[in-house]
Amino acid sequence: MCDYQFLSSENAPSFGKFYSPRYPSTYPKNIRCSYRFRARYKERIRILFEEIALQKGDLSCLNRADLIRVYDGRSSSDPTIRVLCNEGNELEIFSTGPELYIEFVANSNTPGQGFKGKFQFESIKEKNTELQRSGRPQLSLSTETEPNVSETSKFN
Repeated sequence: MCDYQFLSSENAPSFGKFYSPRYPSTYPKNIRCSYRFRARYKERIRILFEEIALQKGDLSCLNRADLIRVYDGRSSSDPTIRVLCNEGNELEIFSTGPELYIEFVANSNTPGQGFKGKFQFESIKEKNTELQRSGRPQLSLSTETEPNVSETSKFN
């Protein structure tokens, strides 16, 4: 009921929005939703969580019932980019390659409002030919101009 897939295509916009179930109302209890993003070759995914309002609690996400997990790949078995809980605004996340997977788990007795987000498929700049030939993620090695997978900042 709440599993979504977003695909990059020449015939579709390269950006869009996604939401937790029932946003901006309270999300249901005991749900697990997935959001799968698949870009084309030499593209990556840019995610902006405009608003996050999950169950309130301490700052740690370790023992939280309501979480958003972001994975750098096609499933929850891929490396974790970020785990989100509590509340936040304007949180930006990038994939290193053409796939990104987001899992939203809500198991608390007091659900929050949820989240709203934007996504964009964007071209990966070709600056390092050795990385390109090796088959590894093809991102620039310069962190001054392009954020890496663990960096977050405000959407411009």
